[in-house]
Amino acid sequence: MPMGMSRGMLKRDIPINLAVAALLLLLGMSRVLFGVGNNGLGRLEGLILLAMFAIYIWMSFHYDSQIEPFCECKDEEKSKTWLSIIMVIGGLAGLIIGGRLFVHSATAIARMVGVSDKFIAITILAGGTSLPELATCVVAAIHKKGQLALGNILGSNVFNILLILGTSAVVRPLSFQSINFVDTGALILSGILIWFSSVTGRRKRRLDRLDGGIMLVCWAAYMTWLIINL
Repeated sequence: MPMGMSRGMLKRDIPINLAVAALLLLLGMSRVLFGVGNNGLGRLEGLILLAMFAIYIWMSFHYDSQIEPFCECKDEEKSKTWLSIIMVIGGLAGLIIGGRLFVHSATAIARMVGVSDKFIAITILAGGTSLPELATCVVAAIHKKGQLALGNILGSNVFNILLILGTSAVVRPLSFQSINFVDTGALILSGILIWFSSVTGRRKRRLDRLDGGIMLVCWAAYMTWLIINL
């Protein structure tokens, strides 16, 4: 389903997504790029990412508080607030439990057939942890909630880099020895594709089916490259 996006998403969320990916590249590949430090994220880099995450969260709440509500909620809608909260919590629990079951079971099957850990990581683990996002976005797209689907992905990218990698690096420094410019280039390219798709085509601020097809082709090409170079 073609998905539209808000002006704020184009001017703020997409650029932030690109900037965060570039920050990860600068911090994690500093030795290759500048000849200093190590290729990885140390505790200092982890703290920098966490500080940027705190700023991002503050900006998100600050920006949202400045927006006028689209409409006043009716009394009968307000009465359903607690039911909605319970359903959100239940849905999140289902996503987490389902994701864990899929990843653990698929990993066990992969080990039984004798494939390598790296192959498991780049296919089953990466795909399995993305299934909850895929399910959420597909449902949102079907219900014509394109901004919810896009916000889910853009926010997830920012959370994964700033919060998840930042926290992990503080607990234990992370090595980027197995990461190369093709991997980081794919990350940057994904953000550029979203931005480019939103400013070109017949309708601006919109991801069409052609844009989705191009993204799927790029994903297939990257996965093929990974498997060939195992």
